[in-house]
Amino acid sequence: MNSLKIRMPFLFLLFLCLLAPSVTIVAQNNAEEETWDENITDVEYLFGESKKEIIASGYYTNGDLKSGYFDENPNVYATFTLYRGNSYTFIIGAANNLNKIKTSFYGNNFVDNLFTDEVDVSTYKIFYITPIHNGTYYLKVQSSGETTGDAEWMYYYGFKQNK
Repeated sequence: MNSLKIRMPFLFLLFLCLLAPSVTIVAQNNAEEETWDENITDVEYLFGESKKEIIASGYYTNGDLKSGYFDENPNVYATFTLYRGNSYTFIIGAANNLNKIKTSFYGNNFVDNLFTDEVDVSTYKIFYITPIHNGTYYLKVQSSGETTGDAEWMYYYGFKQNK
């Protein structure tokens, strides 16, 4: 009987010790969910807002968002095959960046510069292109300053067939 009296308080304390960390974790997760608010420094938010805008303009996108951080690579390149008879839209965004990003779009093996512009922090820009030739086109997104921390970029594109 004495061993049962000693074991009950010990088992109760052991149970509390095992339960305490999970209670703390739950409380931390609930606190984070209450204070987290989606804002324009998040590429997923920028993607959602820009997608609404291009769809309203009649463009289709498969939603294939490309994103990353400039501390991994200060220059990002992408290649696209565009066709005469279609219109294309390219959406470039910058979230949590220390500086603006610079974006350029080229055709004809980087000879024809179709646009070059800067994108402000925590926003996106939409560029429209209607190619006159079928071919390969190149997008360049680059950091215009420091590339440390959470300097994040995003791009994706949409298209529509012209009648």
